[in-house]
Amino acid sequence: MEQGDFIEKLYCSELKKLIRAANLKLRNYQTAEDMAQDVFVLAQEKREALMSHPEPERWLLNVLRKKLMHEFRARSKFMGALIELEARARSEEFADNEFKSELFDCLTEEEIEMLKLIWVDGYTIRMVAEKLGIKYETCRRRIQRAKDKIRDCEK
Repeated sequence: MEQGDFIEKLYCSELKKLIRAANLKLRNYQTAEDMAQDVFVLAQEKREALMSHPEPERWLLNVLRKKLMHEFRARSKFMGALIELEARARSEEFADNEFKSELFDCLTEEEIEMLKLIWVDGYTIRMVAEKLGIKYETCRRRIQRAKDKIRDCEK
């Protein structure tokens, strides 16, 4: 079977399953759909490994599981930094700009606001894009870059 046909067949048979699995964890259909699409982008990039794997469906689920772990790790780190920032802001010895989390040093103000809207306020990427007056794809890429920055800050 040709590589393109193999990936296309998997895409048709497994996409909805991956979206459902991601949505069970994320409780946000739009984000789950984006994550499932990202799994297939990686599948296309790593098609040799996928095609040689004895259970390609399991390979896709493992990629999704790892992406979910990265997502929750990034969310947790972001929320922890927000909580610490808020706690320090409420203390008497806090002065403006006295405290800057390492995490916030890695992100721009716009990236912090976008992640806060998604992870704290429960916005979808589409809602964030509308609020900021930018295209959906632009917003999705900026959010992905912000998540990548968080991952890089962890190292």
